[in-house]
Formats: sequence, C-alpha cells, structure tokens
Amino acid sequence: MSLVIMVRTRLTTGGFAEPVVADTAKSLSKMGHRVILLAWDRTAKGEETVTTDWGTIWKYQEKCSLNNPLNFARKLPGFLRWSTWQILAFQRIEKDIILHYHDLDTLIGGVFTSKLGEMPLVYDCHENYPGLVKGAISKGGATILHKLEAYLLNYCSGIMAAGPAGYVRLSDMLKFGAKAPFNANEEEAFKVLSKPQSDFLNSRVTRVGNAKRLEAYPINRIEKKNDNGKFRLLYIGVLEKHPSRGILETAITINKMKGIQFDIGGFGTLVPTLKKVCDKMTNVNYIGSIHPDNVPLQTIESDAVLMALDPKNDNNRMSAPNKLFEAMSAGVPIITCKELLMGQFVDNEEIGLTFEWGKWDRLKASLMKLIYDKELRQRLGNRGRKLAEKTHNWEKCEERIESLYRYVKNKSTLQA
Repeated sequence: MSLVIMVRTRLTTGGFAEPVVADTAKSLSKMGHRVILLAWDRTAKGEETVTTDWGTIWKYQEKCSLNNPLNFARKLPGFLRWSTWQILAFQRIEKDIILHYHDLDTLIGGVFTSKLGEMPLVYDCHENYPGLVKGAISKGGATILHKLEAYLLNYCSGIMAAGPAGYVRLSDMLKFGAKAPFNANEEEAFKVLSKPQSDFLNSRVTRVGNAKRLEAYPINRIEKKNDNGKFRLLYIGVLEKHPSRGILETAITINKMKGIQFDIGGFGTLVPTLKKVCDKMTNVNYIGSIHPDNVPLQTIESDAVLMALDPKNDNNRMSAPNKLFEAMSAGVPIITCKELLMGQFVDNEEIGLTFEWGKWDRLKASLMKLIYDKELRQRLGNRGRKLAEKTHNWEKCEERIESLYRYVKNKSTLQA
C-alpha cells in the first residue's frame, strides 16, 4: 500500500489533529496505508513529532494567531516550503506516495509538489474557503481565490468535499471552471443529502464530511444517560466573534430561565469575554477546551445541542457542521436556525427544532418546548440516531474514501 502524506495548516488545542482529519487518517491506516500528517502548529509548543494510533504528526512550529489573516498569509509560504521539502525527502526512500492536501490554503503547494515529484494529489476540501475569507478580504480578492481553486482542481487526481454544498460547488467547478457559481445552489445541495451511496463511489469527486464513528457513541451508554434534574444545553466548538455563532446572545437569553444550564466548550478569541459573562451568570458555564475524544460523552450527557450560525455568512448558511452529526449520533435534538441548509434538514427529518436567526425569543420558546416535553425530546433524539445509523455515519464515509483512493491509484497506474 501507499505512504499517504497529509498537509494541514492547523491543529486543535493540545496539538491534535481535528476529528475529521483524524478519522480520515484512521480509515486510510485501516486500509493498509501508512499515514504522516505534516501540520502547522501555530502555538509552536510541544514536541515536533507525535505518534498516534493511525500514524505520525510532524509539526511545523511557527507562532501565528488563528484570527490574524494578514500574518497567516505572510507566514503561509514558509509552511508550504517546509512541507514540500519534507515530502521530497520522503520520496528518496519511498516509491509509492499519495499526497493529501487539506483546504485551499495548502492546495497551491500541493499542486506544485505533485507536479514536481510526479505524485498523485487528493484535495480534501473542508469548506468554501473563498466564501469563508470574503469578510476578511475584498470581494474581488475572494473572486480571485474562487478562480484559483477552479484552476487548481484540474491537477487533482481525487477530490473530497466536506458537505453537500461543497460537493455541488466542486462538481460545478470541474464542469464550468472559473465560471462556476461562487456558492452552491441551495436546492441542489439539499438533494445531495438524500443521494444514494452508489453516487459517491468510483468517482473523482466524493463527499465525506463530518459524520461520526457510531462506536464512539454506544447505544447502551445513550440509554443509560443520567438525568441531573436540569436541562443541559451544550455547545462545543470554535469560539470566535466573527462569523457569529450566537453564543453570547444565547447566554443572555438563558440567563433568566429556570431549570436550564448552558455549557460552552471550545477555544478562540471569544473565550476571555465569555469567561467574564459566565462569572455573572449562574446557569452559563465555560467548561474549557474539550479534547476531541471527550466530545461524544459530553454530547450524550446533554439534552440538546446548539448550532446557531449567522446566515449572512455564505459558509454558515450552506454548512453541515460537526455539531449536527454529533447530536444525531448521540441521540440528542439539535437547535439551529431556519435559514440554514442544516435548518431545512433538521425540520425535514424532524431531528430537532429551529428558530429564525436574531429572534432570540424564538430560541427561548424552542428551549421551553424541549424542557417541558420530554417525549418530544426523546422522539427527536431517537429519529436523529436512527438517521445516523442508516445513512450519516463514518462507515459510509470510509467506503467512499476507500473507493476514491482506488480510483486515484488506478488513474496513477494508467498514467505511469
């Protein structure tokens, strides 16, 4: 089998790979591939190499704030150069290497290294990067990134899209190039959620996304969940001011409610403000940065998961984030916004409740409904779990990854 070298510009707190990156690496390791992750440790702390159950993380240790795009842009070439040198060094002793680059911020380096070393390249696209940075740079700059991504896709042997919108957007780019729409069509993206498994196999483009390993969410543990007497709303994730996830607004909404506690975990620039807010509110708690391995139990022990996102942001509006699949796998209802693609899915599948962004009184009404109607809470959670078991689980994603790698290997053999 091959040596798979992944490249990623970030790690989680503590220097760990993000859950979807680690899950992909575990699946590749299970298939017999050896996996190395070349990752930028922006805290520049800890060991330079870390051994995991799926392979090894090699860290590029250069301090760079997660919320300083200009500093990131200045330092990015250094990371890409370092990654290329590491890969070329491996190529001296390894004949069969597949490159696996994560997101657009690494892709130009991936294409360069792939062409230089004549190695196949898999592009793992977690988000609409031009849409993500549109607020931080000019609209013209975002359009240039969109066109660049469309051009670079021509040099990718295989493409992995994280969500339904990404799958549609990248498929359109392969068909229409730089003339493809900046964002996916909402109706087409929604249809992707119900596509059969066969549509994602034996193809250059597949959809993997944030589905979870159900063994991490055992059904016997869900059935034995403790009732602590209070309704527990949970959010674990990125804590940044922009784009807003409605965390502070939710805290203010819950502050005057009885019989509920709001537990918030994660990391980001919002944390100092959040800690001050929590000091003034008895039923809102900051529980710190949670290790990815502890997220399943935290989610199972909650009564609902919050995933409010400002729909003005393109990425927010069309995303299918971790929280959705964590809640489904844990058999817990999710509360999100009607305007989101995720909100349409939640309403359509009856796996949670939705409210209109900015109307925090509607959020309060949704919470009250779940607090006082345990049967509704149970029914929504059970539907989510059954949907995860049937369709939205990592086993399905693993089959897609295996199929994509077979496609890439076969294509590489034919071109040799």
